[in-house]
Amino acid sequence: MRKPPARALVTGASSGIGALLARRLAARGVEVWLAARRVDQIAVEVDRIVASGGRAHALQLDVSQVDATAEAMVKLDEESGGIDLVIANAGVGSGGKVLSDESWEEVHNIIKVNFVGAAATLVPFIPRMLSRGHGHLVGVSSIQADLMTPRGVSYGASKAALTYLLGAADMELRARGVDVTVVHPGFVRTAMTAKLKDKTPFIMDAERAVDIIDRGIQRRARMIRFPFITGAVARLVSALPRWISRPLIRRGARVHHLRARDPDALPPG
Repeated sequence: MRKPPARALVTGASSGIGALLARRLAARGVEVWLAARRVDQIAVEVDRIVASGGRAHALQLDVSQVDATAEAMVKLDEESGGIDLVIANAGVGSGGKVLSDESWEEVHNIIKVNFVGAAATLVPFIPRMLSRGHGHLVGVSSIQADLMTPRGVSYGASKAALTYLLGAADMELRARGVDVTVVHPGFVRTAMTAKLKDKTPFIMDAERAVDIIDRGIQRRARMIRFPFITGAVARLVSALPRWISRPLIRRGARVHHLRARDPDALPPG
Protein backbone atom coordinates (compact mmCIF):
# COMPACT_ATOMS: atom_id res chain seq x y z
CA MET A 1 0.00 0.00 0.00
CA ARG A 2 1.23 3.50 -0.88
CA LYS A 3 0.12 6.61 0.95
CA PRO A 4 -1.93 9.07 -1.14
CA PRO A 5 -0.09 12.10 -2.51
CA ALA A 6 -0.05 15.34 -0.56
CA ARG A 7 1.42 17.54 -3.32
CA ALA A 8 1.10 17.16 -7.09
CA LEU A 9 2.28 18.85 -10.28
CA VAL A 10 0.22 18.76 -13.49
CA THR A 11 1.67 20.17 -16.71
CA GLY A 12 -0.48 21.27 -19.63
CA ALA A 13 -3.02 22.31 -16.99
CA SER A 14 -4.47 25.42 -18.62
CA SER A 15 -7.34 23.48 -20.20
CA GLY A 16 -8.64 20.03 -21.18
CA ILE A 17 -7.39 16.89 -19.47
CA GLY A 18 -4.71 18.69 -17.44
CA ALA A 19 -7.11 21.24 -15.94
CA LEU A 20 -9.71 18.58 -15.13
CA LEU A 21 -7.14 16.31 -13.48
CA ALA A 22 -5.91 19.20 -11.34
CA ARG A 23 -9.48 19.84 -10.17
CA ARG A 24 -9.96 16.17 -9.28
CA LEU A 25 -6.75 16.05 -7.27
CA ALA A 26 -7.56 19.25 -5.41
CA ALA A 27 -11.04 17.96 -4.59
CA ARG A 28 -9.39 15.00 -2.83
CA GLY A 29 -7.30 17.34 -0.69
CA VAL A 30 -4.09 17.27 -2.76
CA GLU A 31 -2.17 20.54 -2.95
CA VAL A 32 -1.66 21.00 -6.67
CA TRP A 33 0.63 23.06 -8.89
CA LEU A 34 -0.83 23.79 -12.34
CA ALA A 35 1.86 24.38 -14.96
CA ALA A 36 1.48 25.74 -18.49
CA ARG A 37 2.79 28.45 -20.80
CA ARG A 38 -0.40 30.53 -20.57
CA VAL A 39 -0.18 31.90 -17.06
CA ASP A 40 -3.43 33.88 -17.41
CA GLN A 41 -5.39 30.68 -18.13
CA ILE A 42 -3.84 28.64 -15.33
CA ALA A 43 -4.57 31.56 -12.98
CA VAL A 44 -8.26 31.14 -13.84
CA GLU A 45 -8.05 27.42 -13.04
CA VAL A 46 -6.21 28.12 -9.77
CA ASP A 47 -8.92 30.62 -8.74
CA ARG A 48 -11.60 28.05 -9.52
CA ILE A 49 -9.92 25.43 -7.33
CA VAL A 50 -9.30 27.85 -4.46
CA ALA A 51 -12.91 29.07 -4.61
CA SER A 52 -13.99 25.44 -4.20
CA GLY A 53 -11.89 25.06 -1.06
CA GLY A 54 -8.81 23.46 -2.64
CA ARG A 55 -5.16 24.45 -2.53
CA ALA A 56 -3.61 25.34 -5.89
CA HIS A 57 -0.73 27.34 -7.35
CA ALA A 58 0.12 28.60 -10.84
CA LEU A 59 3.49 27.78 -12.37
CA GLN A 60 4.41 29.28 -15.73
CA LEU A 61 6.33 26.59 -17.62
CA ASP A 62 7.28 26.02 -21.24
CA VAL A 63 8.43 22.39 -21.49
CA SER A 64 10.02 23.06 -24.89
CA GLN A 65 12.70 24.92 -22.90
CA VAL A 66 13.97 21.60 -21.63
CA ASP A 67 16.97 22.64 -19.52
CA ALA A 68 14.98 25.41 -17.84
CA THR A 69 12.18 22.90 -17.23
CA ALA A 70 14.50 20.44 -15.49
CA GLU A 71 15.88 23.25 -13.31
CA ALA A 72 12.36 24.44 -12.46
CA MET A 73 11.38 20.93 -11.36
CA VAL A 74 14.25 20.74 -8.87
CA LYS A 75 13.41 24.20 -7.54
CA LEU A 76 9.72 23.32 -7.18
CA ASP A 77 10.50 20.11 -5.32
CA GLU A 78 12.76 21.96 -2.89
CA GLU A 79 10.40 24.87 -2.28
CA SER A 80 7.19 22.85 -2.02
CA GLY A 81 8.46 20.36 0.55
CA GLY A 82 8.51 17.50 -1.96
CA ILE A 83 6.19 16.68 -4.87
CA ASP A 84 4.60 13.23 -4.50
CA LEU A 85 2.80 12.99 -7.86
CA VAL A 86 3.93 14.37 -11.23
CA ILE A 87 1.62 14.23 -14.25
CA ALA A 88 3.45 15.12 -17.49
CA ASN A 89 0.48 16.02 -19.66
CA ALA A 90 1.80 18.93 -21.77
CA GLY A 91 1.98 18.10 -25.46
CA VAL A 92 1.45 19.25 -29.02
CA GLY A 93 -0.04 17.48 -32.03
CA SER A 94 0.89 17.26 -35.69
CA GLY A 95 -2.60 17.57 -37.14
CA GLY A 96 -2.41 14.06 -38.59
CA LYS A 97 0.11 15.04 -41.28
CA VAL A 98 2.20 12.53 -43.18
CA LEU A 99 5.93 12.95 -42.62
CA SER A 100 6.60 14.33 -46.12
CA ASP A 101 4.27 17.25 -45.33
CA GLU A 102 6.04 18.15 -42.08
CA SER A 103 9.01 20.48 -41.95
CA TRP A 104 12.06 19.70 -39.83
CA GLU A 105 11.09 22.56 -37.52
CA GLU A 106 7.66 20.97 -36.92
CA VAL A 107 9.15 17.50 -36.32
CA HIS A 108 11.80 18.89 -33.99
CA ASN A 109 9.27 20.86 -31.94
CA ILE A 110 6.88 17.92 -31.54
CA ILE A 111 9.62 15.57 -30.38
CA LYS A 112 11.15 18.23 -28.13
CA VAL A 113 7.83 19.00 -26.39
CA ASN A 114 6.21 15.57 -26.25
CA PHE A 115 9.25 13.48 -25.40
CA VAL A 116 12.22 15.57 -24.27
CA GLY A 117 10.00 18.08 -22.45
CA ALA A 118 8.11 15.29 -20.70
CA ALA A 119 11.40 13.63 -19.72
CA ALA A 120 12.70 16.97 -18.40
CA THR A 121 9.53 17.20 -16.30
CA LEU A 122 9.73 13.69 -14.84
CA VAL A 123 13.37 12.61 -14.58
CA PRO A 124 14.56 15.31 -12.13
CA PHE A 125 12.10 13.97 -9.55
CA ILE A 126 13.41 10.40 -9.65
CA PRO A 127 16.42 10.70 -7.31
CA ARG A 128 14.45 12.95 -4.99
CA MET A 129 11.50 10.55 -4.78
CA LEU A 130 13.83 7.61 -4.28
CA SER A 131 15.52 9.39 -1.39
CA ARG A 132 12.09 9.89 0.22
CA GLY A 133 11.07 6.31 -0.50
CA HIS A 134 7.84 7.13 -2.32
CA GLY A 135 6.42 8.95 -5.34
CA HIS A 136 4.38 8.54 -8.50
CA LEU A 137 5.30 9.56 -12.06
CA VAL A 138 2.58 9.72 -14.73
CA GLY A 139 3.12 10.40 -18.43
CA VAL A 140 0.27 11.05 -20.87
CA SER A 141 1.34 9.27 -24.05
CA SER A 142 -1.07 8.14 -26.77
CA ILE A 143 -2.75 5.04 -28.13
CA GLN A 144 -0.87 5.90 -31.33
CA ALA A 145 2.24 4.57 -29.60
CA ASP A 146 0.68 1.09 -29.95
CA LEU A 147 0.58 1.16 -33.75
CA MET A 148 2.74 2.69 -36.47
CA THR A 149 0.69 4.75 -38.93
CA PRO A 150 1.76 7.07 -41.77
CA ARG A 151 -0.32 9.90 -40.32
CA GLY A 152 1.02 11.86 -37.39
CA VAL A 153 4.44 10.21 -37.63
CA SER A 154 6.39 12.68 -35.50
CA TYR A 155 3.59 12.74 -32.91
CA GLY A 156 3.44 8.94 -32.74
CA ALA A 157 7.22 8.66 -32.54
CA SER A 158 7.40 11.15 -29.67
CA LYS A 159 4.69 9.30 -27.76
CA ALA A 160 6.23 5.87 -28.43
CA ALA A 161 9.51 7.14 -27.00
CA LEU A 162 7.71 8.42 -23.89
CA THR A 163 5.96 5.08 -23.45
CA TYR A 164 9.28 3.22 -23.68
CA LEU A 165 10.95 5.56 -21.20
CA LEU A 166 8.22 5.21 -18.60
CA GLY A 167 7.55 1.51 -19.11
CA ALA A 168 11.22 0.70 -18.66
CA ALA A 169 11.53 3.07 -15.69
CA ASP A 170 8.68 1.31 -13.92
CA MET A 171 10.61 -1.97 -14.04
CA GLU A 172 13.34 -0.34 -11.98
CA LEU A 173 11.50 2.13 -9.77
CA ARG A 174 8.29 0.47 -8.58
CA ALA A 175 10.10 -2.02 -6.35
CA ARG A 176 11.91 0.96 -4.79
CA GLY A 177 8.72 2.83 -3.88
CA VAL A 178 8.25 5.03 -6.96
CA ASP A 179 5.35 3.98 -9.19
CA VAL A 180 5.20 4.84 -12.89
CA THR A 181 2.00 5.06 -14.96
CA VAL A 182 1.71 5.39 -18.74
CA VAL A 183 -1.56 6.76 -20.15
CA HIS A 184 -2.58 5.77 -23.69
CA PRO A 185 -5.71 7.75 -24.53
CA GLY A 186 -7.50 7.48 -27.83
CA PHE A 187 -9.31 10.49 -29.28
CA VAL A 188 -10.55 12.89 -26.59
CA ARG A 189 -12.54 16.08 -27.26
CA THR A 190 -9.94 18.77 -26.60
CA ALA A 191 -8.53 21.80 -28.42
CA MET A 192 -5.96 19.49 -30.06
CA THR A 193 -8.49 17.07 -31.60
CA ALA A 194 -10.72 19.96 -32.67
CA LYS A 195 -8.06 20.82 -35.26
CA LEU A 196 -8.08 17.36 -36.87
CA LYS A 197 -9.74 17.05 -40.27
CA ASP A 198 -9.77 13.23 -40.40
CA LYS A 199 -12.27 10.99 -38.66
CA THR A 200 -11.87 10.51 -34.90
CA PRO A 201 -13.45 7.11 -34.16
CA PHE A 202 -14.73 6.39 -30.63
CA ILE A 203 -13.93 9.94 -29.54
CA MET A 204 -14.57 10.49 -25.85
CA ASP A 205 -15.58 13.53 -23.83
CA ALA A 206 -12.78 14.93 -21.68
CA GLU A 207 -14.75 14.39 -18.45
CA ARG A 208 -15.14 10.68 -19.18
CA ALA A 209 -11.47 10.37 -20.13
CA VAL A 210 -10.44 12.03 -16.87
CA ASP A 211 -12.68 9.61 -14.92
CA ILE A 212 -10.67 6.72 -16.38
CA ILE A 213 -7.27 8.37 -15.91
CA ASP A 214 -8.03 9.45 -12.36
CA ARG A 215 -9.13 5.95 -11.32
CA GLY A 216 -5.98 4.49 -12.87
CA ILE A 217 -3.78 6.99 -11.06
CA GLN A 218 -5.41 6.15 -7.74
CA ARG A 219 -4.75 2.45 -8.43
CA ARG A 220 -1.19 3.33 -9.50
CA ALA A 221 -1.75 1.28 -12.64
CA ARG A 222 1.20 0.63 -14.93
CA MET A 223 -0.87 1.29 -18.07
CA ILE A 224 -4.13 3.17 -18.59
CA ARG A 225 -5.42 2.56 -22.10
CA PHE A 226 -8.81 3.67 -23.46
CA PRO A 227 -11.20 3.31 -25.13
CA PHE A 228 -10.90 -0.47 -24.94
CA ILE A 229 -11.95 -1.19 -28.54
CA THR A 230 -9.39 1.26 -30.02
CA GLY A 231 -6.58 -0.13 -27.92
CA ALA A 232 -7.49 -3.72 -28.70
CA VAL A 233 -7.67 -3.08 -32.46
CA ALA A 234 -4.36 -1.17 -32.47
CA ARG A 235 -2.53 -3.95 -30.66
CA LEU A 236 -4.14 -6.65 -32.81
CA VAL A 237 -3.22 -4.94 -36.08
CA SER A 238 0.36 -4.32 -34.91
CA ALA A 239 0.70 -8.04 -34.14
CA LEU A 240 -0.30 -9.10 -37.67
CA PRO A 241 2.27 -9.93 -40.38
CA ARG A 242 3.39 -6.81 -42.21
CA TRP A 243 1.93 -7.88 -45.55
CA ILE A 244 -1.49 -7.91 -43.87
CA SER A 245 -1.16 -5.00 -41.46
CA ARG A 246 0.37 -2.37 -43.74
CA PRO A 247 -2.39 -2.34 -46.39
CA LEU A 248 -4.96 -2.19 -43.56
CA ILE A 249 -3.18 0.73 -41.93
CA ARG A 250 -2.80 2.60 -45.21
CA ARG A 251 -6.45 2.09 -46.01
CA GLY A 252 -7.47 3.27 -42.57
CA ALA A 253 -5.14 6.25 -42.75
CA ARG A 254 -6.21 7.05 -46.31
CA VAL A 255 -2.66 7.37 -47.58
CA HIS A 256 -3.05 5.60 -50.92
CA HIS A 257 0.03 6.94 -52.70
CA LEU A 258 2.32 4.93 -50.38
CA ARG A 259 1.19 1.61 -51.84
CA ALA A 260 2.90 1.84 -55.21
CA ARG A 261 6.35 0.29 -54.72
CA ASP A 262 6.25 -1.23 -51.24
CA PRO A 263 7.01 -4.98 -51.32
CA ASP A 264 5.47 -5.33 -47.87
CA ALA A 265 2.10 -4.47 -49.40
CA LEU A 266 2.16 -7.80 -51.27
CA PRO A 267 1.87 -11.33 -49.82
CA PRO A 268 5.15 -13.29 -49.75
CA GLY A 269 6.01 -15.36 -52.83
